[in-house]
Amino acid sequence: MKSFSRFAIFTTLLTYILIFVGGLVRVSGAGMGCPDWPKCFGRWIPPTRLDQLPADIDPAQFNIVLAWIEYSNRLVGVVIGLMITITLILAYRYFKNEKQIFRPILFAFLMVGLVGWQGSQVVASVLNPLTVSLHMVLALLAVSSLIMGTQNAYYFVNPQVEKETYYPCKMKMAFWAMALVLFIEIILGTELRAGLEMVRKDNPLVESILLLKMIGPFKYIHTILGVALAGLSGWIWYFFANKSDNPSLLVKRTSLGILVLVMIQILVGELMVFSSVSPIYQLFHMWSATWVLGLLIVTYGAWKRSKDLK
Repeated sequence: MKSFSRFAIFTTLLTYILIFVGGLVRVSGAGMGCPDWPKCFGRWIPPTRLDQLPADIDPAQFNIVLAWIEYSNRLVGVVIGLMITITLILAYRYFKNEKQIFRPILFAFLMVGLVGWQGSQVVASVLNPLTVSLHMVLALLAVSSLIMGTQNAYYFVNPQVEKETYYPCKMKMAFWAMALVLFIEIILGTELRAGLEMVRKDNPLVESILLLKMIGPFKYIHTILGVALAGLSGWIWYFFANKSDNPSLLVKRTSLGILVLVMIQILVGELMVFSSVSPIYQLFHMWSATWVLGLLIVTYGAWKRSKDLK
């Protein structure tokens, strides 16, 4: 059983790497680096020279860097698919009768498969913004379910963990409010990115600050929700640090991690405004948001096990 927990944690970390690589594809513009799917320019291994391109392909379409970035994303996706399959097999072997463990792992398996199929639709739609956003939502559902199943398995093997802690019951609303706002914020950020690309394409000489103004109220809504996240994460950290009895080291670290990451999110968001929306900032802005979600799920799972919610 402990081997399952270790393997599931490893799979979860690899899933976060997949999200990072997917974000790299997005910010680098490599989404159409391989214009066909599942092959790349008609080959299972992307071409490295122009003379390797199929006769019906315009050489102007080929960019070796973008092709290999997109191809790497697909390779990592295949690895994750194999890992989540093994995780599901192990979950069935050890926890098939434990619904709170097996069901989230099964759901994660289904979501990863759906993400893989939907990736082909992203290419087929030529990076339609709605399709790209759906791709992100499915990835978030997959990693969230994987975290829940993994954490439940850990508590099943270690039933004494968090049983001597006392956490305020009023924190439940803060958890759900933050999860909702964070989910909306991530999707809105994805749409904001897509809108910015469309506006920049029509106005290539306009500075980023002015481009953001041209998008409309979405930038301001994104900022307001960011401030709301800062307040909610501060509230969660405060109650764990000052209003709880015997809080676990895990909870203290994850609640502080949420607060720190949200503050970094806000800082990076402002840097993006004043640095021509640098792709590297965009990548870490998006990726760190998914880590906030993961830490929030872990913290909520620990909170639910409190011996006596006050």
